[in-house]
Amino acid sequence: MARRLNHNTRRRASKNRPRRRRKLDLGADIQTSYFFMLNCLLHSRVNTGLESNSEFYDEDVNVYLAHLLNSHIDAKCIERMADYVATDEAHLHRLLEEARDDRDRYMIYRSTADYLLMGTSIFEMFEGKPDARHPLLNAPTSFYVRRASAYYSVASSYATKLNRGRSAIAQTLAKLSEGIESYVRILSYMRGEYLDFIRRYSPGELFHLERSIEQIERDLAIDQIRDEFLDTYNEWRRTGVAELREKLMEKAKLLKEYDPSFRFNPPS
Repeated sequence: MARRLNHNTRRRASKNRPRRRRKLDLGADIQTSYFFMLNCLLHSRVNTGLESNSEFYDEDVNVYLAHLLNSHIDAKCIERMADYVATDEAHLHRLLEEARDDRDRYMIYRSTADYLLMGTSIFEMFEGKPDARHPLLNAPTSFYVRRASAYYSVASSYATKLNRGRSAIAQTLAKLSEGIESYVRILSYMRGEYLDFIRRYSPGELFHLERSIEQIERDLAIDQIRDEFLDTYNEWRRTGVAELREKLMEKAKLLKEYDPSFRFNPPS
């Protein structure tokens, strides 16, 4: 009887005890998101009629794409790869000229191909109306898909060279190059069915977003100039150096350009 009472007491105490918040386990959470991406990818393949291994063995491509999708959750991973991504042909040539060795060239071609694949399928970066400000973005989406295919092929060749023969990653990249249109179709379906939180902004929303960003940048500039003005003013009052007075007047003039309501009458 006493044992039963003790058990009931402990159970009531556990109910009343506040729950501890789960500490974020980056490794476990990233692994969970990876399996989510892989599961969505496999369902998308079935629903588009492009099931795995239908034309050739490509389960390795599924793993590669799931990791690629999952990497976009980690900002640090994106930052690491950004240095290798070429946004256009001229940029690609500059990166290749600055490359230290074949491993750098391999990373440039592979990362740029990944960027184009994600841009044409998941993020819709190259779709929409022609942009007069950025004419390089006026090419059809198929142009960027073909570029991704070509870059995966070159990256595969570099991977073979670096490994002194055929390697698993070289074969995977070659399959991506060969079946690029199918993989774009699969990922595009996946975007619409499972990643619907990624959506386009309307022209009106973009206009207001741009205006908001401009206002934020303007406010930050005013704050910076005001801080510089006050620092110069305090230093001038402390030292009385003539050069600081001239600098102070320049800061005051610049601050008034940003903020017409600003008034400053320096003491003589």
